[in-house]
Amino acid sequence: MTTKHTTTSSITKRATNLNPVEMIARRRENRRPDTDEELHQWISGYVDGQIPDYQMSAWLMAVCFHPLTPRETATLTQCYAQSGVTVSWPQPRPRLVDKHSSGGVGDKISLVLAPLVATCDLVGQVWVPMMAGRGLGHTGGTIDKLESLVGYRPALSVEEFQKTVQDVGCSIVCATKHICPADQRLYALRDVTATVKSLPLQTASIMSKKIAENPDSIVLDVKYGNGAFQPTCLDAQKLAESMVSVGEANGLKPTTAFLTNMDHPIGCAVGNWLEVRECIDVLKGNLDDSRLRMSRDLITLVLVQAGQMLYQSQTSTANNQKYSLEQCIKHAYTVLDSGRALAKFRQMMLAQGADPAFLKDALEFPHDVPLASFVATWTCQSSSYIHDIPAKTVGDVSVMVGAGRTVAGQEVDAKAGILFFKKVGDAVKEGDVLVKVYSNQSQEQAEEALQCIKDAVRTEMDPPTPNGPIITHRVTKEEGTQPFIPPSYLTNGAWQSKDCAS
Repeated sequence: MTTKHTTTSSITKRATNLNPVEMIARRRENRRPDTDEELHQWISGYVDGQIPDYQMSAWLMAVCFHPLTPRETATLTQCYAQSGVTVSWPQPRPRLVDKHSSGGVGDKISLVLAPLVATCDLVGQVWVPMMAGRGLGHTGGTIDKLESLVGYRPALSVEEFQKTVQDVGCSIVCATKHICPADQRLYALRDVTATVKSLPLQTASIMSKKIAENPDSIVLDVKYGNGAFQPTCLDAQKLAESMVSVGEANGLKPTTAFLTNMDHPIGCAVGNWLEVRECIDVLKGNLDDSRLRMSRDLITLVLVQAGQMLYQSQTSTANNQKYSLEQCIKHAYTVLDSGRALAKFRQMMLAQGADPAFLKDALEFPHDVPLASFVATWTCQSSSYIHDIPAKTVGDVSVMVGAGRTVAGQEVDAKAGILFFKKVGDAVKEGDVLVKVYSNQSQEQAEEALQCIKDAVRTEMDPPTPNGPIITHRVTKEEGTQPFIPPSYLTNGAWQSKDCAS
């Protein structure tokens, strides 16, 4: 397998008549869209050092006031992707499909999803190459979670990444400095110039790394609500439609997005090893077992996205017969329920350097792995119903105890975190344990963190309105944004979201 490195000078020759001041003024005054050639020259000039930070900063701010068109956004994404290495895959080969999440609290889906899809055989072999990130702020990161497995190496070379995918069928790595260097420089600049929250710039930053990774198709999980970066369903819809458009325009066909609610933490665990432990429990299968009651929302998210990944990885057959999405979800359920995907997870971790002895013990007896030293426990004093567990507060508390970071590059504590024993809608009685907070800092700090959760969780004497499914809409190029109801065996009813346009 090979890689392609596209230098900025080979993307396009820098024209001598590109006037940076005119480029900024034209965007600021919204005179006309930039041409593809102008955008290529602009980005290559910045990466080459011919355009200084202060001029790029001015252009980024102008984009915030006068957003790029869909065509400009697709071109900017391509510029980012072509500024560094583009992964090349062998031919012939299985279909390649990736997944991306916009970030949430307790969002551990990829840890189960990648080995599950690589294990499924309904549509033939499917490879799952994933480039994931680290946590920042209240949202956790897939790489931080996997690094709680001793020895795991996320920073593989492109060649090692390719070999792992070919040998195992899946790999989860972090992007190297050679992937999308234009985006890495521009994101750092956006972070200090208050230009992060721009839909076209967000889209280009997210999708460029996926395009450089070069799968055949991709599934997007765009979250909204209390613990998401997009506060409303409509905000998530706009981002999803933008990413679907850019993915399709850059050859990721199909690009499909799901809009998912992030008002409450996903599953029972928030924190690095705690989340890996929950995923191991799920990967062991027997999905109807009561031990997985707190993980039903996680399982639903995994199975629907796995089903979609399989569905869009089908190739043409002689009689042009294809499995339906529901059949693909059902197959994913059967494979996950069997426990077969755990072996694929083990194989992937060993291929990426995980210590064999530690991994063996962690997979066989995950609940025997020691947690943080100090534990604060909330035990109910009276009977009531849980009405709300705000995800953002839980994410902030996880940072408080060391499981997350507030500054890029900051170390995180693998064993700190939060473990819930009740979900929104549950009845609780005197003596029930609601939550435990784990910290390695001090008992006082653990108690202080627990108090933050106590202050945020809302309980009442009357039962709340039942929650609907966590997945509410599906976004495709052909059908736009449509309400989505998961199969009845996963959940009942539909989330009553009223601010998404169909």
